[in-house]
Amino acid sequence: MISLKGKKIVDLTEKLVARVARIDGSIEQGTDDVYGHKWLSEETINETDGTMEHLIGANIGTVSDWPIGGLSGHMGAHIQLGVRHNDNWTGLPDGMKGIWDVPLSTYHGEACVCVLDDLKAGLILPEHLSKVQEGDIVLLTSCWSGDEQPTLAGDTSYWLAEQKRIKMLGVGVPGISWETNYDGPEPGNSPTHRAMTGNNIPIVYPLANIGSLSQDRVFFISLPLNVERMEGTWVRAIAIEDQ
Repeated sequence: MISLKGKKIVDLTEKLVARVARIDGSIEQGTDDVYGHKWLSEETINETDGTMEHLIGANIGTVSDWPIGGLSGHMGAHIQLGVRHNDNWTGLPDGMKGIWDVPLSTYHGEACVCVLDDLKAGLILPEHLSKVQEGDIVLLTSCWSGDEQPTLAGDTSYWLAEQKRIKMLGVGVPGISWETNYDGPEPGNSPTHRAMTGNNIPIVYPLANIGSLSQDRVFFISLPLNVERMEGTWVRAIAIEDQ
């Protein structure tokens, strides 16, 4: 029997409150994620048994009558890989995988916690990540936001992916500016996406509360939905550390 006695579970996902369109026509507003995305739902009646249910993202076949758009797997804390996400970019290797292609063990394991509070507005270089071991899940955060966040250098992303061969990259937002040149021309755009997804390393973000962890190494779990063909899925990410 596995026991969590003497352990503490820390939630690394920020709470979202759904925006609900009620049956009576009223709207209950919710909260946005850190990127301004809303969690959208509509209250309905299941005609089979009379229970109330929530449709996620859009009205039944009438999106134009409810002009708040759809809901993607990239809203709130989520995991992504390359297939059907950025494998259409030039310069990426063959053999990229989707979330559903890699084993479940990919999404949990030992994690190195990197809190970069002393790197205000600086570039994150390998020397700042000296505690990262080969095969680690890497959790990055800082106390900063906006222009004061440390920025993950593109070369450092490739160092993590190709030299440290990390298992997964988890990013606190706000805290880390982790994707540079995202709107630049191919093939030099978005080096972190390219480094990670090109090496079949999942990215999980936006995470919260990484800075509240008391240990440099924790056990991290962040499981995607078991739905094939989704290039990104929502997660509940947790860290387990000693009390």
